[in-house]
Amino acid sequence: MEEDLKLKIINGSTLLFLKFGFKSITMDDIVRELGISKKTLYQYFSDKNELVFTCIERHLQEEKNTCQQLIKKEFNPVAFLIQLTESLSDKKKQINQSILFDLKKYFKESWELLNDYRKDFIYNQMMENLKKGKAEGYYKADINENLIAKFYINMIEFMVNPENDQDSELSIKDIHFEMMKYHIRGICTEKGIKIFNKYLEKLDTQKI
Repeated sequence: MEEDLKLKIINGSTLLFLKFGFKSITMDDIVRELGISKKTLYQYFSDKNELVFTCIERHLQEEKNTCQQLIKKEFNPVAFLIQLTESLSDKKKQINQSILFDLKKYFKESWELLNDYRKDFIYNQMMENLKKGKAEGYYKADINENLIAKFYINMIEFMVNPENDQDSELSIKDIHFEMMKYHIRGICTEKGIKIFNKYLEKLDTQKI
């Protein structure tokens, strides 16, 4: 029961943070919106910093779970990247640059948690994907997996860095998709490109 209440607080707070920003939402806003007492909130979280950190931590764990579920389905390496991008697109749709600015400026520990996640989990997943893709003939044999994985991490960092001057008309979801197209086209053999082109054709058909 206590875990259910804690999860309710985390999920409700995350929705408020995504909608209004990490800085503007106060602990008073949270207790009012969730219909709980301030005593109950502070029973689980000592302050707002801890709450924000926990919300980010849970969000990243959900992304890890999504990735692991896709691995179990044994997609080929190109299809895996496509499915991962689609699976995470709804979450990324809710994120904007002002929210990321709040996180980086006012919640340093949570921002570092994001950085560590990219440099550790995402890097390792990309390395595995690149090695598998090369071995199965989907990716070019002469690519340097370590460098390409680092390039990918740097593209992710550019995408989420609120200090970058990005096109305000594009959402993070759109930027992520463009980044993925650039990445896949750069590393794929003809065998891999065929799979990706079929996916793009499917998208075009859905738009009609």
